[in-house]
Amino acid sequence: MADGAIDIRRVARTLSLVENRRPESQAVLRDAYAMARHIPVVGVTGPPGAGKSTLLDRLALHWAEKGEKLAVIAVDPSSPFTGGAVLGDRFRMDRASAHPRVFVRSLASRGHVGGLSRAVQDVVTVVASLGFDRVIVETVGSGQADVEVATLADCVVVVSVPGLGDQLQAAKAGILEIGDVYAVNKRDLPGADTVAGHLEANLDLIYPGSPGVNQPDGNQVHDAMRANASVQRRHGGAGSKESFWRPRVLRVSASSGADVQTLSDAVDEFLAWQRATGREEERRAERFRSHILRLAAGRLMAQSLPEGASASLPILAEAVTQGAMTPDEAAERLLAALLAAWQDRPRC
Repeated sequence: MADGAIDIRRVARTLSLVENRRPESQAVLRDAYAMARHIPVVGVTGPPGAGKSTLLDRLALHWAEKGEKLAVIAVDPSSPFTGGAVLGDRFRMDRASAHPRVFVRSLASRGHVGGLSRAVQDVVTVVASLGFDRVIVETVGSGQADVEVATLADCVVVVSVPGLGDQLQAAKAGILEIGDVYAVNKRDLPGADTVAGHLEANLDLIYPGSPGVNQPDGNQVHDAMRANASVQRRHGGAGSKESFWRPRVLRVSASSGADVQTLSDAVDEFLAWQRATGREEERRAERFRSHILRLAAGRLMAQSLPEGASASLPILAEAVTQGAMTPDEAAERLLAALLAAWQDRPRC
């Protein structure tokens, strides 16, 4: 892709091949992965109604005006009838989508839990091979379950908003373990300072130091951060000989664009720190490990389930329904049938 405007039709056709798993997509994927071209992946997640799409629109436009070519992948819930994307969040990104250096694509989750689509990792890799400088991924927005983006993105922005009726949202499972930057949107509404304060208070339980990059301090030992393997792996450990990152909490307004520049700077500050410490490469290696395992598990169940095991599945489900066994016991029996079928197969 040459400097200047994006060839939207070419990019759209290529991504459609990958998303729909067409036979031709294998050659596209081989070439894309062979290039091993890595670009920053920024994940944007948060509850429905937090204004993620509008904020993302502002961020994408900000980076595009600085000269970057961006791909925005908005993962939407799927239609139960066609499997296609329902919300079409790109229609709320009217500023960015009109820019010649921004490509916006809705991707259906197709029932995949965790807020992402099964094809999104391949889509991100193909986007990098097509010459983009950065990709932003917006997740479905399913609350506490919407945490899989942490395994995909180089930087995760968690968007909160006042007025959702749950001031303890910040403390819920997964939220404090996936965020690299926290954005409290609609900062002019009553309660925005309270939401930000709750986030800071909960971060205080895990992180020492001040928001942003903290230099090593042998006297600064924080048991909670050291005990949290996920946090330490991504953000470093207090008391070590290396610098560590404490997530920033920023108040922004997507509608007016206030402090979007500050949010952009925080994202780039984290990406620069992560790259300098080597954690960027570690995070990407972990991403591909997870992706390979998901693909292997899916193919194992889809292609290798023997006829006998398939026939026993309705019987096992009925047994669980009637209280004759637990789901764990049913899963063990299904796995035993699968292993037995493999052992009976003729060896080549």
